[in-house]
Amino acid sequence: MNTNLPVREALLSELAAYASGHPEESPTIGRFADFVAGHPDAMARSCMEGHVTGSAFVVDPWLTRVLMVHHAKLDRWLQPGGHCEMGEDGLAAALREAREETGLGVMPLLEGRLLDIDIHAFPARGDVPAHLHYDLRYLLEAGHGTETPSEESHALEWLEFHEARRRNGDASISRPLAKVEALRGKLSAARKDT
Repeated sequence: MNTNLPVREALLSELAAYASGHPEESPTIGRFADFVAGHPDAMARSCMEGHVTGSAFVVDPWLTRVLMVHHAKLDRWLQPGGHCEMGEDGLAAALREAREETGLGVMPLLEGRLLDIDIHAFPARGDVPAHLHYDLRYLLEAGHGTETPSEESHALEWLEFHEARRRNGDASISRPLAKVEALRGKLSAARKDT
């Protein structure tokens, strides 16, 4: 039984919309869409080959700093994010995970559209074998609250983009940060007009 069919169909539409703006990423988008279309349980953590996750690039209102967490188990600086819960889409997972991992209220930018996608390997842990995360990334603005790292993290820090890249030089971090830098001028201008 497929209880996530509406979420999967919406995700395939979301990936098609993302593809129209990012033709240079077509191989990754194609792999992602093929996985979602071919796995009725793609949104579920129980899909052992891999599963869809949602993550958040949480920025300040000026888009000059990003909030990163030092993941305790992976010992790496990463954006907040994690697994989708039953019935959740990627944006809902990213919003929930950002709140849980930072203690801050957050709101989506880009009208909730995808900022980036990534497919990356997640290492084996305990009885869970190595698998792939098909990660949907969203741009969120930090709001009210007190920055508080979750028990999953050693630390939580606001970093300028160059420092975020220094702490984690993977393309999966530098690529979305470059997209945010490109958006900075457009979003700043739009806010001045309103």
